[in-house]
Amino acid sequence: MSGIKRLIAAAGALVLTLSVAKSAYATESYDPYGYDRWGDAVASQVGYSAEEFVDGKMINGLYERIEAKEGFDYDDEDWKVQLQFKEPADIFVSHDDKLYIVDKGNNRIVITDFEWNLLDILDKFDYNGEEYTLNAPQGVFVDPYTDYIYICDTENSRVLKCDKDCKVDRVFTKPTSEIYSQDLTFKPEKVVVDKAGNVYVVVGSVTKGSVMYDINGEFLGFFGANRVEATAEIVMNAFWNTIATQEQRDRSLRSTAVGFDNFDIDDMGFIYTVSESSDVKSDTVKKVNPEGTNILSTLGAEEMIFGDHSPAYYSIYTKESSIVDIDIGPNGELNLLDYAHGRVFQYDKFANLMFVMGGSGNQLGTFLNATAIETNGDLIYVVDSRKNGITVFKRTEFGEIVTEATNLYNSGYYDESYAPWMEVIKRDGNYRRAYIGIGNALLNQEKYKEAMHYFKVAISRKRYNRAFEGYRDLLLQKWLTPTVVCIIIIAAIVFILKTLDKFGVIKLPFKRKRGA
Repeated sequence: MSGIKRLIAAAGALVLTLSVAKSAYATESYDPYGYDRWGDAVASQVGYSAEEFVDGKMINGLYERIEAKEGFDYDDEDWKVQLQFKEPADIFVSHDDKLYIVDKGNNRIVITDFEWNLLDILDKFDYNGEEYTLNAPQGVFVDPYTDYIYICDTENSRVLKCDKDCKVDRVFTKPTSEIYSQDLTFKPEKVVVDKAGNVYVVVGSVTKGSVMYDINGEFLGFFGANRVEATAEIVMNAFWNTIATQEQRDRSLRSTAVGFDNFDIDDMGFIYTVSESSDVKSDTVKKVNPEGTNILSTLGAEEMIFGDHSPAYYSIYTKESSIVDIDIGPNGELNLLDYAHGRVFQYDKFANLMFVMGGSGNQLGTFLNATAIETNGDLIYVVDSRKNGITVFKRTEFGEIVTEATNLYNSGYYDESYAPWMEVIKRDGNYRRAYIGIGNALLNQEKYKEAMHYFKVAISRKRYNRAFEGYRDLLLQKWLTPTVVCIIIIAAIVFILKTLDKFGVIKLPFKRKRGA
C-alpha cells in the first residue's frame, strides 16, 4: 500500500507541476521559448505578457480634437481615417513621460501620456513664417537636454528640429559635401541626438553609416559604418583583383557594406545599431563608441547570436530573424524587434538572452507587420503598421525574478544573486543562464565542487575548467602537506630500520640477499 501511495503522490505532484507550468503561458497567443544548453529552442516561462492593444479609438480626446477641426464631417472618409492610426511607423518615450507616436499615414505625431490621454498633435509647423506639413514621417526623437523634437519628414527629404509649439529651429537636408554622392536620395528614416547636440540620421539609400551633423547643422560625415563581410564571393573577387588589369578592376563590382536600419542611444552616449539583412551575419547588432568602433564583442558575452539560433536539431521555433529595431532598456537591456516573425528578443547588457516574446498572427501579443519597439520601465511597446496600433507587454512575476537575478549578477553581486537564480530554476529548469549564475555564486564562495556541477549542466566548459582548477588547488592545499609529512616519516622509518638491521640490532624479514 505504501508503494501505491507514493505513486499517487508522485502523479499528483506531476499534475500540479504541469498545471503551474501551463498556467504561466496558457493565456498567451504564442509559445514562449528560450534556448537550452545545447542551443536548441525549448518551451519556457513567460517573461513578458501581452496586456493590451491600443489603436486610435483608445486615445482619450482624439475624437474631440479631430471633431474640433474646421470642416469636420464624421461621414467623410478622410476624417474617419484621422480618428484612427494609419500605418504607424515609430514610437518614442520622452524623458518627461510622454509617448510620441509617428502616425505615418496621417502625416502627424500624436503625443499621449502613459494612460493614453491625448496631449497634443504635431502636424503643422512654422519655419520663419512659412507653414510646413509632414509627408509620411518615419521617426521621432526628443532631446532630453534641450526638449527639442526631431522628426524624420521622410518624403519631404528633411529632418525638422522644433520646439513643443511646432516652431522649427533648424532643417536638416541632403548634404552638399563631395563625400555624399548627389546621386543618392535623402529619405531620413530614424534620428537620434547625443549629449553634444550632434545629430545622427539613418538614410535608406546610404550604406556608409548614419549621416552625421553637428549642433549647427553642418555635415560631419558618416558614423558607424558596417564592415564588409568576408563571404566566399568577396574573397574570390579580392583574389582576382590582385591579378586583374586596371581596366578589369574598374569594371568589376565593388563590395559594399550593408547599411544599418535602425538605432538607439543610451544614457552614456553609446549608439546601438541593427541591420536587417539576412545575408550578412556580421554587425547585426553593434554598440558603437564615439570613435565609431563596435565594442559589443568586448562585453564578455558568451555568444553573439542575435535573434533565432540555427538549430542543432529540428526545432519548430527556429527560423531566420530579420532585426529591424532596437531599444535600450532601463538596466541596459537590448530589446530587438524581429520583423520577419514578429518576435521581441530581450538580452541583458552583456548580450545574454533573457526572454523571447511575440509571434506572427492577429491575436493579442502577435503581429502582422511589427515596425518599432520602445520600453518604459517594465513595459514594452511594439508598433504594428498593419494592425494600426500598439501592443503593450508587461513583465511577469517570473520576468521580475530573472531581471532581479540578472541585475545583481551583472553588477558583481554573485552571492546576492544566488537565491533569485535558484528560484528561476525552480520555475524553469531549462533556463540555462540561471545555472551559470548559481555556478558563479558558488565559485565566488570557493565551493568549487558544487560550482562544477552547475557549470556542467550549463555546458560551460570555460567556467567548468576554472572551477575544476579551484577544486584541484583546494585538494592540493588540504592534502599536500600531510602527504609530504607522511612520505618523510615513512622514509625516516625505513632508514632507521635499515640502520638497525645493518648493526644487527634487528633482523628485517624482507631483507634482500646479495646477488639475488
